[in-house]
Amino acid sequence: LNWISLYLVNALLSQVKETASPYTFTLSSTNPDAILPSLGLGALFSDNQYVTIAIPLTVIVAVGIWVLLEKTKLGYELRATGCNKFAAKYCGMKEKRNIILTMAIAGGLAGMGAATLFLTGFEQWQVTQSAVPAMGFNGIAAAFLGGLNPIGAIFSSYFIQHITNGGAYVDKTMYSAQISDLISALIIYLCGFVLFFKVFMNSRLDRRDEKRRAKEDRPGSEEGGKA
Repeated sequence: LNWISLYLVNALLSQVKETASPYTFTLSSTNPDAILPSLGLGALFSDNQYVTIAIPLTVIVAVGIWVLLEKTKLGYELRATGCNKFAAKYCGMKEKRNIILTMAIAGGLAGMGAATLFLTGFEQWQVTQSAVPAMGFNGIAAAFLGGLNPIGAIFSSYFIQHITNGGAYVDKTMYSAQISDLISALIIYLCGFVLFFKVFMNSRLDRRDEKRRAKEDRPGSEEGGKA
């Protein structure tokens, strides 16, 4: 489906691309009214024209998703289905509906993210693109680095993008151009190791507690047998 979507978008946007370039027309030259308004936010970042309401909008949406997941019945059902759909079904939840709804919400958020990126006028689509853009995979990395929490994803996204942008200023004669990607991947890998270590230690502690309770119950059972 990724490749079908990619080539379908390429075919559609080839009608609005520049004549001597594989990129689409810029919004600033063809339809300036389509660009998201700044509302004075650009003045806070050295009059950066690409700083628009997309930034506070994404933060508000992330907070809204956190409220949905943590403070509502629907969010509890979505999280329960994600953890174990069979247990959710046993508890009377509509697991199929929850799975479809989760995918719909995720797709809507991905679409909103792409829309806010291109409606700032910062990016142009390359209609000859033959590889799936890495934005979706970077989103997974940001969510994972943020502890699978919508609020944490706000800060992890900024952190990853800060490292990526910083890679453009690295001395290419001393370091590879992919040094920023290497650092980001290493950080995410270590975060994954922390989660694995946490699960491993919790399982060890649970087994230790079970053995301790078994030893405590054993003398009582022996005395009961003698009586």
